[in-house]
Amino acid sequence: MPSPRSALLATLLGAAASLALPAQALAQEADAPPVHHVIFVGVDGMSPDGVRKARTPVMDAMIAEGASTMHARSVLPTSSSPNWASMLTGVGPSQHGVTSNNWRVGEFTFPTAVSGSGNFFPSIFQVLYDQHPEWEVGAIYDWDGFGNLYDHRFVDHNVDGDGDADTAAKAAEYIRTSRPQFLFVHLDQVDHAGHGSGHGTPDYYAAVESADAEIGLIRQAVEDAGIADDTIVIVSADHGGVGKGHGGESMAELEIPWIAAGAGVAEGRDLAMPISTYNLPATVAYLLGAEAPYAWIGRPVRAVLASEELPQQTYLVSSFYAPPVISPLADGNNPAGGLFVDGPAELSIANPNPEGEIRYTLDGSNPSASSPLYRGPVAIKHSTVVRSALFVDGTQASVPTTAYFRVLEPSDEPRGLVWNAYLLPEQPVRLPAFTGLEPAASGVTNEVSLAGLDLPRGNAVAVTFEGFIDVPTSGHYEFSLASDDGSKLYIEGRTVVDNDGDHGVIMASGSTDLEAGRHAFRVEWFNGGGGAWIGAWFQGPGIVRQFIDPNLLTPQ
Repeated sequence: MPSPRSALLATLLGAAASLALPAQALAQEADAPPVHHVIFVGVDGMSPDGVRKARTPVMDAMIAEGASTMHARSVLPTSSSPNWASMLTGVGPSQHGVTSNNWRVGEFTFPTAVSGSGNFFPSIFQVLYDQHPEWEVGAIYDWDGFGNLYDHRFVDHNVDGDGDADTAAKAAEYIRTSRPQFLFVHLDQVDHAGHGSGHGTPDYYAAVESADAEIGLIRQAVEDAGIADDTIVIVSADHGGVGKGHGGESMAELEIPWIAAGAGVAEGRDLAMPISTYNLPATVAYLLGAEAPYAWIGRPVRAVLASEELPQQTYLVSSFYAPPVISPLADGNNPAGGLFVDGPAELSIANPNPEGEIRYTLDGSNPSASSPLYRGPVAIKHSTVVRSALFVDGTQASVPTTAYFRVLEPSDEPRGLVWNAYLLPEQPVRLPAFTGLEPAASGVTNEVSLAGLDLPRGNAVAVTFEGFIDVPTSGHYEFSLASDDGSKLYIEGRTVVDNDGDHGVIMASGSTDLEAGRHAFRVEWFNGGGGAWIGAWFQGPGIVRQFIDPNLLTPQ
């Protein structure tokens, strides 16, 4: 089937024959790029939640007059450098080699899949330079680390700004004076607010509002430069966040906004299609009429243009219906449910959709059309895993949502684990050798969690949790730790889970055979800086995967 451009070319050539117009001129017109200027504004750490809940008149206008989605995705890990690199190179970390913010060219753990210049994977900057060396191309960024990700020789105007306001002002001035074919702008204040105050806090939303105003300055500069009729502005982000961190695998960290507006862009179009950070450079190349290299895996988002249709998709995106909301609500990295020490818990489930019914289970199994229909609050008397899903016309219409309820039951024996906190040297990157360290604080806690711990400080700190776990049945058990930063789990002195290192909330697992009865249990955790969290799961004979039941933990 001929492409839209080929069909247009055939039509124009036919018209040329009948009207005796120069066919070569019409062919050149048919091959003209959609626009001659693309401005990309990347807002570090800006989540869809930030766009929805903050006052963002500029982005709201771009969404109304352009094409957008709130369900684009980062690559894993959901850290800054791997995703900015993907937005520059059109591939993921396994190809461009950038796996953390510590990456530096020449110091990589594995080489790039193909080599551009200077040991960098070929970026959009190099591709545009190789094909159009006469073009004006710029990069203006607030975060120093962004400048580590590409060869500066392919950028005519390379500026490290001093804060978002300065970065936006410099970008606006550059647009007005140089009218670049392509400009990549990086704003960093939202990420700072996420790490400093937490995602979803008033400070975070205020930072999103500031970024929105700065995007407005950049769009106004496009008008001032007289190129608005030949420019598309794209706004997106590298990742979202949970609590004060990111780098994990939650949807709050993974999903990002993706907004395009400008000349020829479809008005009010919902881009209901898979979009990732690595689609950006292919889209920029397509809009400017440049050829994307074979090494890029990202495809252009052609549907931003009104002249292009949304692609036919056999498999639809999985976020059409929102999943049910279980209360007690999730809080940051803490999932819905929670720990209850003074009696039974109460389960409530809300439907955020205008239609459908909620079905749920209390045994950790996935809900089906025959599962109980939710009609009102349910008392939870024992530790359990709750799962619920939306059903429309008898068919599951949402992904399931999960809550972990831990109910501490009355006992004559002591419950919990002894915790000790230790001060570490600045910027640790892995767990310390605890032998010889003196604890700075200590106490007893009901589970492996930071909740309720009176830590001496938030950064450069480590905690040990120690006691016994009383497994009810002999058999094979799997344990998991999710943490920011690193952690390890030991049973009878043997390492079962190793999740050490400087990272966001990621999970690691291990397994062991255990006899019924008590076993020495120890978990170690540290935080270098930024977000801080830990949770521990287990599963075994007759036990679905869940938070470790606090009724099984004893300090002696």
